[in-house]
Amino acid sequence: MSNADDVAAVRAVHDGWFAANVGLDVDKMLPYFPVGDGYLQFNLNGFVYRGAADKAKLWRNLSSIGVTITRIEDVTEPEIQVFGDVALLTSEGEAELVLPSPTGKLESSGATRFRNTEFLRRDDGAGNAEWRIWHMHISESAPEGQLKYGTE
Repeated sequence: MSNADDVAAVRAVHDGWFAANVGLDVDKMLPYFPVGDGYLQFNLNGFVYRGAADKAKLWRNLSSIGVTITRIEDVTEPEIQVFGDVALLTSEGEAELVLPSPTGKLESSGATRFRNTEFLRRDDGAGNAEWRIWHMHISESAPEGQLKYGTE
C-alpha cells in the first residue's frame, strides 16, 4: 500500500468515526477502534475511557437520557502523517450537542469548538492489518477573542 493509500485509509477511519458521532451510533462507532482494552481516550468531558466497550457504555448511557451529538465536522483540513504501521491525525472541529441544562432540560450546546488528536495503528486488535484509532485526545478550543500570547 502506498503512503497516499494509507493517508486515504486513515482519513476514511476519521470520517467514519465522526459520522458515527451524530446520534451516538454505537454500532457504527465500534469498527473504528480495536477490539479489546487497548484503546485509550481522553474525552472532551474530562474522563478517560479504556477500550471501545467502555466508550460504548458511555454512549449508551448518554443516549438513554436524551444526550446526543447533532452535528460534528472538521473546521480545518485534518493533517495526517503516516509512519509505517502507525499514523497521527490532528484536526480542529466543531460539534453541537444536546445536553441537560442547569434546570435539567435538554438543550443545544450551540457550537462547541474542539481540537482532536488521533493515533492510529494498522492493527484491529485481533491481529488483522486494518487501520484503527488506538488513542484519541479531544479538548475544547480557546474561546473566540482570547489573547493567544497573553498580551497580544
